[in-house]
Amino acid sequence: MTKYDNSGIISKNKYKKLDSHPDITGEATISGVKMRVAGWHKMGSKGPFYSLQFKAEEEKTGQTSQSSHQENIDDEIPF
Repeated sequence: MTKYDNSGIISKNKYKKLDSHPDITGEATISGVKMRVAGWHKMGSKGPFYSLQFKAEEEKTGQTSQSSHQENIDDEIPF
């Protein structure tokens, strides 16, 4: 992972097999949150650009969202 907050790294996606897969992938730390970065090379009216997507690493595994959902369910039990 990156050493500094609000920074990251990207590189060519060597596992790209379909057009829908990102052209570049990487990781970043944004405001202390570790993120995965994906980018797609596109052509616009003003020339080429990259469209980016950021996902928190917790979203990738799904563990954090499931455990917090379970806590909410437990709080609603009336007995």
